[in-house]
Amino acid sequence: MTIDQTTDAGFATLRVLSDKFPVIREMAKTAELDSSEFSELPNSAFAWPERRMFPLHNREHAALSLAYSKIASVLPADVKLSLEKAASLYEIDTTGFEHEADLEKDAGEEYWLLSEQRRFRVASPEDVKLAEQMVHQRYAEFSSVERAEIMQNLVKVAERYEVPLAPSTKKFAGVTLTNTRVLRDWVCARKEAAERVHSPLAKTYEKIAQEFNNAPEFIGDKQYQVKLAALLHDLDQQAGITKHYGRKILDPIQTVWNTNKIAAQMINIAGKTFDKNMLASLPATFWSDAIGDDFATEIAPGGQVDPSVLEQVIATLPNDLKASLATNLAAYSC
Repeated sequence: MTIDQTTDAGFATLRVLSDKFPVIREMAKTAELDSSEFSELPNSAFAWPERRMFPLHNREHAALSLAYSKIASVLPADVKLSLEKAASLYEIDTTGFEHEADLEKDAGEEYWLLSEQRRFRVASPEDVKLAEQMVHQRYAEFSSVERAEIMQNLVKVAERYEVPLAPSTKKFAGVTLTNTRVLRDWVCARKEAAERVHSPLAKTYEKIAQEFNNAPEFIGDKQYQVKLAALLHDLDQQAGITKHYGRKILDPIQTVWNTNKIAAQMINIAGKTFDKNMLASLPATFWSDAIGDDFATEIAPGGQVDPSVLEQVIATLPNDLKASLATNLAAYSC
């Protein structure tokens, strides 16, 4: 049985979720949990409108719904997408919900990359590579929502079994950077496709493309990327151009996550993007000359630069020093 705040008897499950996801504790205190409130909501206020489950009508309930969804054994892909879109809309930090129950199973239990359809079973490290090969071969068969679910789940289960994945898989899973130049070109391609079918949304695509004319070359903000992919997904359906996926235009996932550069490995310095591990390979003497001995000692306490500490220290530098550092590192820019 799937449980959310509308079906949680005595809110016993909510108390468990509050321990599992501390980020929702304050929201649980302020959220109105009276059943009369839910009965007055329209179906559109729920992530699962057919069952009137997982309300999203305000920030508190969107967060609670996201928490409940993490312990659901089976959820339709469109419900998960609605929850993600709500989290982005309400600017909810989803890092506090990363430990999903269905990936905390004992070793040997099966896991399905498409849970509702029980497709692409993974129960061992060997299954991970077989599943990766199969989903790439049959990628065109899936909807955009299914593609996102499959690839994201594949990355999670691969981490669980410590199996390396191809860069393209991580790209499709939404963990890579967005090249805004490439993104703009594919949005313009959508404009042309919309014009051919006489859709008024052609002007909307044109406006979106123009927003990236002067944008930084790379974007790695996951919440923004998810929001943008969801927007393109909705617009493509309304414009009637999804039939062109894989031919004249890329689907929203490939359009947004269009590089092989892993976002978590990158760092932005004065508008330029660099690989943290590459920067960490530079000698400590370089950092002494570039940002001073005190900073250099902090990022390389044993003579070896720590990438995570490097990122933290750079974030504290004044803007003029960041600009100077970016100039000195220009040859290493992505």
